[in-house]
Amino acid sequence: MDYLGEKLQEARKRKKVSLEDAAAATRIKIEYLRALEEGDYPGLPPRAYVKGFLKIYGHYLGLEYPLLLQFYEESFQSSEPQLVLAEPRPDSPPLFPGIRWKPVLTVGGVMAGIALLTWGAVLLFRGPGTGGKGTDPFSEVDEPFASGTLEKIPVSELE
Repeated sequence: MDYLGEKLQEARKRKKVSLEDAAAATRIKIEYLRALEEGDYPGLPPRAYVKGFLKIYGHYLGLEYPLLLQFYEESFQSSEPQLVLAEPRPDSPPLFPGIRWKPVLTVGGVMAGIALLTWGAVLLFRGPGTGGKGTDPFSEVDEPFASGTLEKIPVSELE
């Protein structure tokens, strides 16, 4: 039994609570509480769970969590790989430091959307025949029944 287990067991006995009652009150499996009190760390789940158990069980027993965590860390050297996050290394400095791009891109996107909707509405309400040259072969003829009209009509369309 290690120092952490001794402290947990002493506090539980001082409170005059059985291991079964402590398990029921904390909702931690009795096997895990027993393993904590006996120092059987290989019988415990991963460290994140054990730290949570220590916090709950320590609060129930009236013990301080930071002290229990320190005893746990000292008595148990994990053989599990630890995830260590490194500081992100900047590959290159930003083009414009200090500019928050998310709001700029959001406003730009909204403005582009409004412009596209406006353009579509103008095209929709402008009506047919006003699309410019090439849409109507007679669009350039001012007076269709005048004497010079036949000269303006291409010969290929008359045949």
